[in-house]
Amino acid sequence: MARDAALVTSWNGTIPGREGKALEGFTDFLTYFGKLAADGKVQEAEPFFSTDGSTGFAIVRGKSDVLQEATETEEFEKLLTKAQLTVKDLRSQVYYTGDEEVQRAIRLYAESAHELGYL
Repeated sequence: MARDAALVTSWNGTIPGREGKALEGFTDFLTYFGKLAADGKVQEAEPFFSTDGSTGFAIVRGKSDVLQEATETEEFEKLLTKAQLTVKDLRSQVYYTGDEEVQRAIRLYAESAHELGYL
């Protein structure tokens, strides 16, 4: 079942001396998801940068199955590999989102905690 989700990719600055390649890789990331957005598969990537420019992240919203498929391509894996070589602490994870998903997560947490005797 496809669920509302978002791919969140974050980093903690560039590796010194690799700033140009990091910028190039980020542009390639935006282009990759821009093509998927143009095809109506996901929303445009929304980048965020800290005020001091030391960290940042990008959010791509879509359905979980489409995001999973998009992140399992060799093209995306190569984008991530290049990013790992140019930025610090790279993370790229899919998160579920929306009221229904939040309520589901809370229910599962409460049920599990109750079963374990924590609630």
